[in-house]
Amino acid sequence: MALKKSLFFHLSTLGRFWQEKINAQVLRWNIFFIFLQLGLLVIKFNSLPPQVPLYFSLPWGDQRLTSVSSLFLLPSFSILILVLNNFISQLLFTTSLLLSRLLVVFSLVFSFLSLISLFQIIILVS
Repeated sequence: MALKKSLFFHLSTLGRFWQEKINAQVLRWNIFFIFLQLGLLVIKFNSLPPQVPLYFSLPWGDQRLTSVSSLFLLPSFSILILVLNNFISQLLFTTSLLLSRLLVVFSLVFSFLSLISLFQIIILVS
């Protein structure tokens, strides 16, 4: 019985979380940016050279280069951040509304910056 109440409580908070206008809009934009990253990679994948720069924090030279398939790390991490932040923010929604919204917005910023990074890498090597 306690499990049923707990499950019902979590489902009701999940519904209230997604009924918030800002949460739903941020999720839509976030998914749009992730699909844009994936689409950009799929369209440009065959025209990219075998080695592309990805690790810009490493010293100049061959250490910055990686295979083209490693560019799929950017949308993969965007998806991971989206899922984790939305899960945590849904749990914190009833106790800390500000922290919950900050996590949701951070996932959007992360996806947008990943899109810009991917776009810059493709422009740099094309």
